[in-house]
Amino acid sequence: MHDEASSLFEIDEPSPSSDVLAPLPIKPEQVQEIRAAFEKAGVESQSDRKALIESVIIREVASLRELRAVEARRILQRIEGLRSPKAASTGSAWDNREEDTWIDKL
Repeated sequence: MHDEASSLFEIDEPSPSSDVLAPLPIKPEQVQEIRAAFEKAGVESQSDRKALIESVIIREVASLRELRAVEARRILQRIEGLRSPKAASTGSAWDNREEDTWIDKL
């Protein structure tokens, strides 16, 4: 009966294949970008760099070469956030708006 139920829709069991895409390893250019971003942000300590990377990718790594290509962009965005902190807002959201409204143009 179990065989009949599985053949009801004529669905074959998926066979393991090598077509399944594994995450691409980090590219040498991306490693250089990350290193340059750390230098610009003033993050010199290897332990600080490692902690920042591991906080972004939520796993431990021993070196930049263990990263995946898709993780590099998220790491770079976090490092950029270190370099350009937002100015402290004073006043209301109306006072801190960045663009002029039609009222301002009157």
